[in-house]
Amino acid sequence: MIVDVYKYLIFGVKAEMDRFFELAQRAGFLEFIGISHKKSLELTEDIKSILAAIKIAKRYPTHPHEAPPNLKDPLDLSEKIVSLNTQLEQLRDEERVLTAEISRIAAFGDFSQKQKEQIEKEGKRVFQFFCMKSDLARETVLPPEVIYVGTEYDLDYFVAINKERTQYPKMIEILIDRPVGQLREKLLAVRAQLAQEETELRQCANALELLQEGLALLLNEFHLRLVKYDAAFPIAGEAMCIIEAWVPVNRVKALHGLISGLEVGAERIEIEPTDQIPTCMENKSIGKMGEDLVHIYDTPAPTDKDPSSWVMIFFTIFFAMIISDAGYGLIYLLIAIYLKFKFPKLVGAGKRYIKLFFILSISCILWGVLIASYFGVEIGPDNPLRKTSFLHFLAVKKAEYHIEQKDDVLAEWEKNYPAVATATDGHDFLVKATKLTEKNELKYEALEEFYDNILMEASLMMGVIHLSLSFLRYIRRNLAGIGWIIFMIGGYLYFPSMINATTSINFLGIVSKSFAHAWGLQFIYAGMIAAFLFSFIQKKWGAFHEIMNVVQVFSDVLSYLRLYALALAGMIMANTFNEMGSNLGLFGGVLIIIFGHLVNLSLSTMGGVIHSLRLNFLEWYHYSFEGGGRLFNPLRLRKVK
Repeated sequence: MIVDVYKYLIFGVKAEMDRFFELAQRAGFLEFIGISHKKSLELTEDIKSILAAIKIAKRYPTHPHEAPPNLKDPLDLSEKIVSLNTQLEQLRDEERVLTAEISRIAAFGDFSQKQKEQIEKEGKRVFQFFCMKSDLARETVLPPEVIYVGTEYDLDYFVAINKERTQYPKMIEILIDRPVGQLREKLLAVRAQLAQEETELRQCANALELLQEGLALLLNEFHLRLVKYDAAFPIAGEAMCIIEAWVPVNRVKALHGLISGLEVGAERIEIEPTDQIPTCMENKSIGKMGEDLVHIYDTPAPTDKDPSSWVMIFFTIFFAMIISDAGYGLIYLLIAIYLKFKFPKLVGAGKRYIKLFFILSISCILWGVLIASYFGVEIGPDNPLRKTSFLHFLAVKKAEYHIEQKDDVLAEWEKNYPAVATATDGHDFLVKATKLTEKNELKYEALEEFYDNILMEASLMMGVIHLSLSFLRYIRRNLAGIGWIIFMIGGYLYFPSMINATTSINFLGIVSKSFAHAWGLQFIYAGMIAAFLFSFIQKKWGAFHEIMNVVQVFSDVLSYLRLYALALAGMIMANTFNEMGSNLGLFGGVLIIIFGHLVNLSLSTMGGVIHSLRLNFLEWYHYSFEGGGRLFNPLRLRKVK
């Protein structure tokens, strides 16, 4: 539910206003105007320090019961963590430098630097170290004073002993300050210190909750100070504070109760045309879960009707229709149960997402049972799971309709499958319209075709219903929606007759084909005319633009075919992996089936989430959503969840 907000002017002496601000922060329903626009106050150094420490601590797995007992102050803890992290970075840099240096001079082995210097001094000679590309070294005649030492990777290493420093063509001199032995000793010391510092940092990171509590406390103080900073002092000589605030309509009484014991006044004032009114959304249960989904795309405008519950309901339906498998729904349910017991203390959004997981899993199971789909396993028409499914019931009704009408559809099936002529009922029709495949397996042609047609029609019907509800929600703002609803109903009635299709309303006896054909075309024209006339009443000449929406509405309805297409793709993939597994024996087959279903489940889940949200956010929002709002953000106490 989107709650209207009023604009209030709140005023009082500074001492009383300071007390009022503290009470308002605890109450948490007042958004003071100006907070989001003030940049004069920056985050304090203490807040920045704790934020940096939290960022560092989150890199490590935390175990609160192992937190260091001697650090109880969040500021001291944050400084300790930041300091340890700085030391660790310095040690890692030193480790990288030492490792690179050892790699550079390792070919010359370990030697005593003092002995080398002593030999150079007494023998009046100079030791020089060189390296050279191995392929060049093989082609070069080396001077007698150049001694080959060894080869590392694609480089040859040499030592030269001369009376004075000498340079050789195509050779690179290597300066060695410390021999490899000293470097390795230093590297071991650095790594030991690195391990010690990292262990201490991990221990400090276990106190992440203390840091979060400290951050919440400092942020509460900061936001309270920010509100006080926003208050003006317009009356010369008097310490009066005046500030404006947004107040939800259902909290006006609470505001007056808040100031009843204070020398503070509150007067409702007019909202200016330039004011950016916040959107105050208050939902519970299903609506709150839908609100989480709504914020993925955009925040409703304050003039919007809250779409949260609508999005939640249809997201669940669309997701189930796309997954179309009770077996996958069972897997979702098991995952949801695991998460429920794995994270029993979750609150807020985390808890709501687990509830959403439960709802989606149950909806998938229900829809999968209705259409008798279980891990893509082919179930014969005489199987109880198949015979009791709602989809099979509709297919039987459709077959019985053709038998009763003795129409061209029945004639076509009898021509291709003569046994159909002896069918006694719809189920018998579906069973007898069968052929033997190359693999010597029965393929129920009529059953599969009728199932596909019914599921396709269900997708289009869902599109008509979903979009009609979108038009109805904003019917007062856009009367042309009445015409477009009539247009969509007419299209649903008329267009099947163009391809001689039989819809569910035909074979269930709700509307005859002749009636649907005749009246459907009339509804199409009547809907377009009504849309134009109603639009002309509301928008005058804008009605000529409105009539162009005929293409948009038509394409939006067709867009719901993605429900059928994605479901069919998932079913085909599941069935394909089952067939591949059955041909590979027990061990290999089980692996292929498990792997294949995991891949299919992942792809289906992504498709289910993306396209279920898309149908709400694009097709449905197009006719009943303005968006572009700013979420109501009251001054409140931040708490660690």
